[in-house]
Amino acid sequence: MQHRRVEQWLARGFNLADAGGSNPSPATMAMERLTLQITKENFDLILKGEQKVEHRYIYPSNAKKYVRETEDGEVECVHYDALYLINGRRKDAPRLLVEVVSAEFVIFQDEGGNDMTFKEDGQEYLCCQVWYHLGKILQTENIQ
Repeated sequence: MQHRRVEQWLARGFNLADAGGSNPSPATMAMERLTLQITKENFDLILKGEQKVEHRYIYPSNAKKYVRETEDGEVECVHYDALYLINGRRKDAPRLLVEVVSAEFVIFQDEGGNDMTFKEDGQEYLCCQVWYHLGKILQTENIQ
């Protein structure tokens, strides 16, 4: 897992103040879930057990959902026990609840080892993703 100091994120337009998500305590029985829309192709591959990693790009608008600042100023993935994956927007859309074994914060680098960036509305951002390593399927809904 690659860590980056918060200053590097702030310099690229990311703001992690009051980041969402939480780390469950042993006293908490509720499962921490992240709900995501997913394509039919990826949904089917996960259902068959052929896709073991689900990844999402991190943008300033969604960073709080995926990463947070640690007490020592590092950036780490927000903890989730499971991903609730929905294929479509209909009430009866197929759904999966899949265990998250681990999460990895990835900053893309060019051939020279430099962090890759992109520009949007004149602002420069790091090109990064969170990778969720998937375990067993915990629940299915509306699967034909």
